[in-house]
Amino acid sequence: MSSRNQHGAHFLLLAKARTLKLRDVYAGGDDAAFKTFCELRWPETNGAPVCPKCGHEKAYNIETGRRFKCASPACYHKFSPTSGTIFASRKMAFVDILAAILIVANWQSGGGRTT
Repeated sequence: MSSRNQHGAHFLLLAKARTLKLRDVYAGGDDAAFKTFCELRWPETNGAPVCPKCGHEKAYNIETGRRFKCASPACYHKFSPTSGTIFASRKMAFVDILAAILIVANWQSGGGRTT
């Protein structure tokens, strides 16, 4: 399973990523940023996790709720929303990840406002 959606667009370049505002990202806090990141990562399931290994659309929350375990008996892969992205294995707050997405997405689209 790649980080591209069903239409071939990378999830970081979706319209929702381009319309984020930096002040809103930081004002919402890390829980809101986590929810927004999941919605960007898995738009076809409205933010519900999809296993990056097998594509199964049912997963269980594990640990602090920021990681998941695939519910497929053939898989049981543990993953996070950042698995398979450039943010994998990085110890960053989700507000910082979304801020980075906002900056890159706006740069890619021609330098829109980030405030």
